[in-house]
Amino acid sequence: MTIKSGSKVVYPRLGVCQVDGVVEKDISGTKVKFYSLKPIDQESVSVLVPIKKAEEVGVRSPIARAEVPKLLRFLSKDIEIAKDYRKRNARNAEHISSGEIFKVADSLRAMNKLSKGKTLSPEEQQTASRARQLLVSEIAYVTKLPPPEVEALIDNALAGKRTRLKSRAA
Repeated sequence: MTIKSGSKVVYPRLGVCQVDGVVEKDISGTKVKFYSLKPIDQESVSVLVPIKKAEEVGVRSPIARAEVPKLLRFLSKDIEIAKDYRKRNARNAEHISSGEIFKVADSLRAMNKLSKGKTLSPEEQQTASRARQLLVSEIAYVTKLPPPEVEALIDNALAGKRTRLKSRAA
């Protein structure tokens, strides 16, 4: 993946970011080049990612707009939930930190199903909220829809309702 200054990428746990450029730092006598990333919805935050480790840490291009309907259908499918709290939380943490959009969606769908049968723990609520925010951020960016409309699309998908993107979104 070629990353250029000004382009948009997805950074795990932060969502869609703009590449502000390349920064060179001296780390223990070695010059290391970093991408400087700024989340598009958090102006005060900046992240430095070593260029050599960008793919390894999960930096990727945003999904294509054509993938959004597939993602929404994925959210509407049923899922098996691990009964063991620790296994479930470890799996969700791994999925969210991977940055892979379908894994993030899988965690949201699991927490959504679980919430229908019981009250989520504070950690599970935080996981669901984080997964939702990451999905909203990326889908809103690629579809050009406002976040409230994207949230409605996600809610409908999680409820098993058919959803369609508006044709005005480009």
